Amino acid sequence: MMKLIKNEHMKLILQKSSMILFIAVAVISILMGVVTKRMMSGAGVGENVLGYLSFSTGFLFILPFFALVIAGSIVANEFNWGTIKFLLIRPAVRTKVLLAKYITALLFGIYFLIFFFAAAILLGLLLFGTAGAANDTAFIKSIGLNYLTVLIEIIMMSTFAFMISSVFRNSSLAIGLSIFITFSGKTFVQLLAHYNLEWGKYILFAHTNLSQHLEGNRPLFEGTTMVYSTFVLCIYLCLFLAASWFAFTKRDVSI
Repeated sequence: MMKLIKNEHMKLILQKSSMILFIAVAVISILMGVVTKRMMSGAGVGENVLGYLSFSTGFLFILPFFALVIAGSIVANEFNWGTIKFLLIRPAVRTKVLLAKYITALLFGIYFLIFFFAAAILLGLLLFGTAGAANDTAFIKSIGLNYLTVLIEIIMMSTFAFMISSVFRNSSLAIGLSIFITFSGKTFVQLLAHYNLEWGKYILFAHTNLSQHLEGNRPLFEGTTMVYSTFVLCIYLCLFLAASWFAFTKRDVSI
């Protein structure tokens, strides 16, 4: 299994598109840091690395879309390139091949998160310094919870895109459809919540952002809790994985 995961990592690392995604995260982080520095300086407001790190969590919402691109192409590209027939002649069974791809897709989502976090700390130190940065446990806990909730969203969005990639076997379609459904799904549940349509709380996108349950925030639908949202996400996760497994292992994958 580790060898399969290593092979999947090597494939993604050698792809220009993967490097472009990391460069894009770096560029966004730098622009965010520079603009924030100019705004703070213009307003005469002092800031430090911890404050900037907290501020940067407001841009974590972009990371699930980067992870979605990787997950939406990792299976479909094998069919696009015609390499799936070479992949499946190896001793590893299809389930192991699929699992290795899924684990790799999730790991790259985590890499994006770690990369963004490291960039935020580095930029915070370079642009704002440590003056006045107190060891505020509650402050650090808030930052950690924001990263944790985004990690869960990355897992869900990656699994969703991975399922579409496995079913449709076309990377462009999988990525485009995943992004479209994600954007439209989140907008749709916002409308349902606005008009108090309770059945909206059973839709996936009403629960992908678990930060709605953090202290000081209000959930989209009254009565939903962190436990309820986690339960709904687990149900969808199982459904997505089952669909991915069936599409990849049971259907004819010959070219």
